[in-house]
Amino acid sequence: MKENIQMDKKLNLKIGETFALIRKAKGLTLKDVTTGEFSEAQQSKFESGESDITVSKFFVSLKNSNVSLDEFQTIYDNYTASENYSFRRELSQAYVKRDLVKLKSMVKEWEGKSANFPTRKYYKIDEKVVRAILALASGSKIMKEDVLFITDYLDDVQEWGRYELWIFGNCLNFFDNTMLSYYGSYILGRTNFYHTIHLNQQIVIRTLLNIINVWLLRSDLVQAFKYINHLRAMEISSDFFYEKIMLKYHEGHYEYLQGFREKGKKEMQKCADTLEYYGEVDQARNLEKEIEKL
Repeated sequence: MKENIQMDKKLNLKIGETFALIRKAKGLTLKDVTTGEFSEAQQSKFESGESDITVSKFFVSLKNSNVSLDEFQTIYDNYTASENYSFRRELSQAYVKRDLVKLKSMVKEWEGKSANFPTRKYYKIDEKVVRAILALASGSKIMKEDVLFITDYLDDVQEWGRYELWIFGNCLNFFDNTMLSYYGSYILGRTNFYHTIHLNQQIVIRTLLNIINVWLLRSDLVQAFKYINHLRAMEISSDFFYEKIMLKYHEGHYEYLQGFREKGKKEMQKCADTLEYYGEVDQARNLEKEIEKL
């Protein structure tokens, strides 16, 4: 019980500090965000982590700050370097760099966490995801039991959120065609989830790009084209520069597999060059290695 109280206080402090950061950055006073609907003292204690406020009061403060809940969550994750944010960023960077030593270390770390805290099922899921990333980076396979564990979890969740998309996007290379088609169609039907929220949209776009890549590697042009068309119809905004480049890259790969080899390969190389020009050197090198294998 004491441990839970301490965790709650720590969480409240992080949330309050994040709100204070936003308020001060916008030049707002305590009076500006409370507007007389509750006391400034309550807001001040909330921001300092001394006490909590009700959900309704929290939403009042957000509204008066002209900040959406999703925007607050994004700022919270980045500015406070939450455990999940740091872990996923570290995992992503290790994969892009193909740092097998780091990935093996992360597998051991999560094996330890899931063994020491067996009741926390998300530790076990994260362990499976890290294993999948290591296998992907090293060109090896993962055990069927791990794939089954992941798909059982995904099947049990009726409404996927960002976490489930993150799991799927990182593990889909190891799903068979039937599972990949089934889960991919589910995502296509969730337009209400990602059409209005910027971060959700980015996560979905990257997941769909991963799906396209897998179908292309499996030489299933019909499936690949279905998802390419979907992303084209979404009209990816300039905010998602990397995603637009990767769509072009996959379109080039698609053309290559259709028989337009020189044209397709040239487009793929152009995308790799663009990423390198803008500082994504490791990602560019990975694409060039893929091009060399064609």
